[in-house]
Amino acid sequence: MSIDMSKLASGAAYGASAGTIANGLLTRLSPDEWSAVGVLAGIVVALLTLGINWYYKRKATLAQIKALQRWPTTPDLHEE
Repeated sequence: MSIDMSKLASGAAYGASAGTIANGLLTRLSPDEWSAVGVLAGIVVALLTLGINWYYKRKATLAQIKALQRWPTTPDLHEE
């Protein structure tokens, strides 16, 4: 198996440029600012999770209600 040097050099160049860009983005904000970003991102993710869970729980509940309306339960035979 031979190593193509042009592909290796190209990969190294792309990796170095991606690392430089990432370093520039990460050092733009101070640690306190990154902390605020983390808190805000956590709140947004929690709210999205809440909304998604509410949607699917409501969908399941409506499906159960619809099923019960379609096939009602029979009354108890032992009642007088």
